[in-house]
This record gives sequence, structure tokens and C-alpha cells, in this order.
Amino acid sequence: MVVTATKRSENIQKVPLAVQALGEAALKARGAQTVEEAIAYVPGVNFSSNGTNAGTYTIRGVATSSTTTNSQATVGLYIDDIDVLDPAYPKITTNLRTFDVERVEVLEGPQGTLFGAGALGGAIRIITNKPNLTTFQAATETTLSGTAGGGLNYDVNGMANIPLVQDQLALRVVDYYQQDSGYIDNVTRHESGVNYANSEGGRAELKWRPIPDLTITGTALFENDRPHDSPYSDYGDNRYKWNGAVTNTNYNETRIYSLALDYKFSWADLVSITTFADKFENIQADFTADATSLLGFAAPPSVVNDYGPSQTFDQEVRLTSSNAGPLRWLVGAILVDNRRTVIEPVVVPGSGALVGSNSDVVSYSKGLSRVREAALYGEASYDILPKLTATIGVRVFNDQLTNQQTLSGTLVPASHTLTHDTESSATPKFNLAYHVTPESLLYAQAAEGYRIGQANIAIVDPISKEPIPAAARPDKLWNYEIGEKSSFLHGKLIVNADVYYIDWSNIQLGEFTQPSGINFIGNAGRAYVRGLELQVQARPTYDWQLGGSLSLDDSRLTSIAATVAASKGDRLPGSAPLNLVLYAEYSHPIASDLSWFARIDTRYVGKEYADLNNSSSLTYGRYAELNLRGGLNFNRYTLTAFIKNATNGHARTSAFPDLTVPVAIRQQPITVGLTFAGRM
Repeated sequence: MVVTATKRSENIQKVPLAVQALGEAALKARGAQTVEEAIAYVPGVNFSSNGTNAGTYTIRGVATSSTTTNSQATVGLYIDDIDVLDPAYPKITTNLRTFDVERVEVLEGPQGTLFGAGALGGAIRIITNKPNLTTFQAATETTLSGTAGGGLNYDVNGMANIPLVQDQLALRVVDYYQQDSGYIDNVTRHESGVNYANSEGGRAELKWRPIPDLTITGTALFENDRPHDSPYSDYGDNRYKWNGAVTNTNYNETRIYSLALDYKFSWADLVSITTFADKFENIQADFTADATSLLGFAAPPSVVNDYGPSQTFDQEVRLTSSNAGPLRWLVGAILVDNRRTVIEPVVVPGSGALVGSNSDVVSYSKGLSRVREAALYGEASYDILPKLTATIGVRVFNDQLTNQQTLSGTLVPASHTLTHDTESSATPKFNLAYHVTPESLLYAQAAEGYRIGQANIAIVDPISKEPIPAAARPDKLWNYEIGEKSSFLHGKLIVNADVYYIDWSNIQLGEFTQPSGINFIGNAGRAYVRGLELQVQARPTYDWQLGGSLSLDDSRLTSIAATVAASKGDRLPGSAPLNLVLYAEYSHPIASDLSWFARIDTRYVGKEYADLNNSSSLTYGRYAELNLRGGLNFNRYTLTAFIKNATNGHARTSAFPDLTVPVAIRQQPITVGLTFAGRM
């Protein structure tokens, strides 16, 4: 498989990095309709879900929370070269679909040189199928399923590729709609299936090649997610029950527009990518338990809202040399400008009368933040010997962070604060690759990753008056690894493995004030992560495909700030000590255009902590899951029957304190369905 993890096209087995890739055929074979489902088969990668469109990706245990915080994510998330996560406060994670994509790439370890801030633990890239300039294409995929304790789920996807001017201009349009039935019952509100949700979205790509060496591609992406309520269940109860007084919702609208220009010189490739992202998020959480604690008696249903728009402008230009010759290089520059507004009212009905006010808004804040980053990056590889290649890279960056906040409310003195911070640094990378044979590669790498500092939204808890740091400093890590990639028996057996050690300093940590539950970022201390990753793929006969992956991870605090409730030796959250995936697929022809197939996938996820303080932390993980698939391929059509979570396990896949209430996300109950796919 060819990947672009190094910003140039290379065979994945020749890339001296820990890169995993799932092509379109592999995604369909696994039934992976979302990125979350795709990365479940990648060693060292975890996803802690907070619902339909919220969650936290973790690679190699680099995380400080099982839920989203105000800080920049530790994993970069891209559609092609488009960064879909905001540089600060990424509360919503776009529900990325894998229909009509060429592949999903997972780059493990820091990618600070080529991808910049936010790729601290690694990066996930969804590479879409591009418009075809010569051939009309169309595809559809429809899935109907039923979930135990829920109802009917359906998922409809469509694609059309239309050449408008032969060999010069083509349009590719993708659209999808997903409706999931709920299976969580709210015992307080006496409602069933409250976590039903729907998502709709798509993309349109227009590709123009006016001359053979110039390609211009315009892309428009959109997505709307509408979960009715969260999939929370009571942490201490194995049932799919919840007792929220109000709904917990994460609504989002995402619009991303991009223009990419690619000009091929005889000696290099020039690429310019201009992107504008426009998002709106509305997050509602249940504040009732906190209001009860605040007032000293049972409070009526109360809510806290986070809502507001976010706009990001991104301009990147890079020049990549041809693959010919012993010296290969890449240079680039990027400018990112993000502006975000977060409005947060806290409403406790009846509280105004207690303090002689006609308003029940106990706290109201409006935060305006801006993050600007300018960076230059470069990388050079030189063949010291025919089989030995050295690579050196560096990224130099400057960040400017501005945050202003206005506070008011019946229990909050009116105030206005303004903070500003500037930071500059460089992140290097060193790599040595030795091609033992054309089918065997050894590599060693030392690379640095970073995450920008954060100006906190508030400097004091509006109710308790607890002080909050004005800003958190950047955190960085060094990743040292040795790996091998080997292919045997003419490609019928592939074995890739690596070991790594990570030294993470000045760790940014999401913390909460009491009783308001205001999230702020502090610097916690230092940690190490050490681990092993193994991936095996085998095709013993034409009909059989076998494989699996294993990751072992040990992530520990080595020092901790005095103000943080944690201890030296605590395991980092969101990192399982063991992840194991095994699969087997059999396919066999029945007639010239007809074949049948069957597949089994199973995985095990070890115990994980929700936060740094292991002695009091919520835990999750330590579960197995079994998925079964089988069906018929007929010419251009496929009919697949599947069973997800065939053993109907109900283990916690994520857990965290929602304000002061401990909640769990559990395995989706056994789900049985059919998928019909066709292509022309």
C-alpha cells in the first residue's frame, strides 16, 4: 500500500516510521464505517467515547484525561491535509465517516516536524478518494440493524463522480445520513432509548487539471450531529440506566472549505493548501447535582451550557523534491489563525428568589480566544550508503495566545479579564533507516512533539473564588524508538514491530474548580511511556487472510506538581497496558462472478484510568469484544450480514466525572444487521 505519511508517496513497508494503514477494502471487510471503528484494529491506539460526536483519541498512552478538556488534543486528526480539530478547546470531535475513502493512516509517535502542534502522540489521517477525470462512477451503501434494548438503526451513503470536461474537470460528491436508536433508559425522566442520535454530512470535491502539470482541487465538507442525549449510564450499575434530570447534548455544525494547488516541476512538487473552517457547537450538561451541593437542598433540574462559534484559517505551502537521487528534501511554511467564542450560562431555576433577583442565571461567562501560529519546517534525507539513509527534520514555530473573559451572574461579581501569551520553539527529528534486504527494513528514530500553551478562560471560580492560573505553558515530549518492517514469502507474511520510550515533560492537565466545574489547564509534571507494538498479516492460501496486532504500554508519572491530586508512579489515563486484536477471513468463489466470505474479529482492551490520581480514579476497559461478518459478493454488489458485540458484553469502554457525577460509556449491546453495497 502507498501512503503519504511523510508528505510524499511511498510504499508503507519502505517508510521508516510506525505507520498503520487500512485501505478501502480492509475498511469494508471490517465493517468500519467511522474512524472510531477503524482505529480499534490499530496497536497502541485508543478512543474514549463521550457520545456520538465527542471523545478522545490516544496514541501510545499520551493523554491526561479520558474526556475532552480545554487543552489542545494530543492526537492530530486530518481529512487529507485538512486539520479538523481546533487548536484549543476541542470539545466536539467530528464524526468522521469512512465511506468512499482511499485509506485511513495512523502515524504513531510525535509528528511535530511535518504536522506541528497537537500531533504529540501521533496523527490520524483520512485520505479521501479524489475525483476521477475520465470515468463516471457511482456507489451506494445502506445498512439496517437492530440493537438489543433499542430499535432500528439505519445508515445511508451515496457517491457520484462526474467528469465534466474529459481529462480536465470532474466533480465528486459524497453524502451520508445516519440514524442510531437509543438503548439507554433514563429512570428519572421515565424515558426509554434517550441516546438516539442522527448525523448527516458529506463532501463535494471539484478537481481541475488545466495543464498536465497543474492540479487544482476545491473541497467543501459539512456535517451536522444531533444526539438527543448522551450514552451515559450509571458508573456503578451494569445496566443501561441513567438518572439525569436534564439531557446531556452535544450539537455541532461543521463547514470546512479548502483549495489545494499542486504543480509538478521536473525536480520538485509545489503544493499550496488554503483552508477555512466554520463551526458552531452547543453543549448542554446536567448541573442539578452541583446545584444541590451549592444550595444545600434538592435543586430543580438545572443546566450549564457551552456554546459558540469557531473559525479557523489555515494556509500551508510546501515544496517537495523528487524521489530521484541520494538527497531528498522537503520545506514548508504554515499559518494558522483560530478565533473562538464560548458562552457559558449556568441556570438554577428558583435561585434568583433566594438572593432577591429576578434572574436564575447564577453564573454567566463569555470567553473570546484567539490562537495564531506561524511555522517553518523542513526535512532532508540522504543515502549515506546504498542501504543506509539518514533523515534530519526540524520545525520552528511562534504561537500567540489571547483570551478575554467577561463574568456576571447572581452569585458572581461582574469582571473582565484579558490575558496574552507568546511562545517560540523548535522541534527536531532524527531518523536512521537500514534496508537489510529489499523486503526487510530496520530503523531508529528520535523525535520531539509539542502542544501549544493555553490561556485559561477564567482566572477564578465564580462561586468559590478559587484562583485559576492565567495560562498553562506548552508541554513537549521526546520519543525514542527502534523498529523493523519485514515481508516474507513474496508478501504472504508481513511482520512489523517496534519498541519505544517517551519522555514527557511539563504535562498539561485538565482540572476542574469546585463547585462550578470550570475546566482549566495547569502543568502537572513529568511522565514516561514505554511500550511495544507488533503487527502480523498472513495469507497462507488464496482463500484465507489472518492477522492481528499487540501493543504493550507502561505509562507512569515520574514527578507531579504539589497542587495536583496524583502520585508519582500513577498510570496515565486513557492508556491500556494491553491491547490485542485477532482476525481471520475466508472467501471462496461459487461461480465466475459470485463468491462468499466470512470473517471474525476479536479484541481485548486492558484496564484504563479516567484521570491521573489512580487511587481515586474511575476505571474502565478490561473487556473483550467479538464481531462476526459474512456475505456474498456478486459482480459489483455485496450483501453482508453482521453481528457486533456478539457476546453482548456491557463493559465500560470509557468513564469520567461529568461535573461531580461519575458516568460510564458501555459497549453498545449486541447489534445485528445487513449491509447492501453497490458500485458502477
